Amino acid sequence: MVIFFFLGVVAFCAHGLADGAIVIASIVSGVFFTCFLILFAIYWTGYLLKRHAVWQAERQAESDGPSTGQ
Repeated sequence: MVIFFFLGVVAFCAHGLADGAIVIASIVSGVFFTCFLILFAIYWTGYLLKRHAVWQAERQAESDGPSTGQ
């Protein structure tokens, strides 16, 4: 994910080095940024689902009541 972000930044900055490559550099940087955004969305969704599962387990434990330990 981070690699795609940096590749997008590098590709976007590279269009200043070559005058004729602005279209290609824009397309390549757009593809890399799109890959980054997709991977970030997958990561964030997984993080939210994990936190939701933890919250749900804590709530379930609270509704069961404290155990007596016997």
